Amino acid sequence: MPAPDLSVAWVTGAAGLIGHYLVQLAPRHAPGWRVLGLTRADLDEVEAWTPYTDPLYLAWNRFPWQQMGKDLWYDLQSLDPAVERYAVVDEGSRVIGVIGLVDVDGRRSPLLSIFLGADFVGQGLGSDALLTLLRHVLGERGLARVRLAVAATNVRACRAYQKCGFRVTGSRYRPVEAGQSLAFLAEPQYQSLRPCFRKEGGRTYVLFFNMEIRADDWRKLEDQRNRRPKPA
Repeated sequence: MPAPDLSVAWVTGAAGLIGHYLVQLAPRHAPGWRVLGLTRADLDEVEAWTPYTDPLYLAWNRFPWQQMGKDLWYDLQSLDPAVERYAVVDEGSRVIGVIGLVDVDGRRSPLLSIFLGADFVGQGLGSDALLTLLRHVLGERGLARVRLAVAATNVRACRAYQKCGFRVTGSRYRPVEAGQSLAFLAEPQYQSLRPCFRKEGGRTYVLFFNMEIRADDWRKLEDQRNRRPKPA
């Protein structure tokens, strides 16, 4: 049996780039599709992405480094041994997404975050990136599980996570960001999302799902995927 295609993913942590792991390429877009360690230059490319226009996803136009600046944010992330950041890179070497793992240091169940540029959603790229990272974290590195939190209003993301094997373990309400307009809920295409919001004490809250995938469940799903006939 030929060896699988592999790509080196550099991991940010203490003292910056601290090592490398071999990560299997994503199944659908191999061999030109990669998940690599996030670099400072990648942040400039992320900021140049086409902005989201759907009111559900406007929050993705605000990047986590905007308050402190890219240089300081990247330096702090690189010095934190409990944080790992990956860039999702296509065959043209464009950065199309960012994946994060938090609470990695000393824990066997890191918290996952992932976001893609507006031009790259709805193409299966997010699912492929997740499958690649799960092989790395649960397969190669032997962690016990991966957790995440996702807004119930983000139906597309919920479906992608479930497709990759995540299951809902709980739910909770979070405050809506200050200044975020919910006027779009009056439009017919968003009315089904109204039950995801509630008001309490003068504030509006939105429902989030807690999800996770355990290593044992991931291995069963991976075995099933490997037994499927490969496309010609």
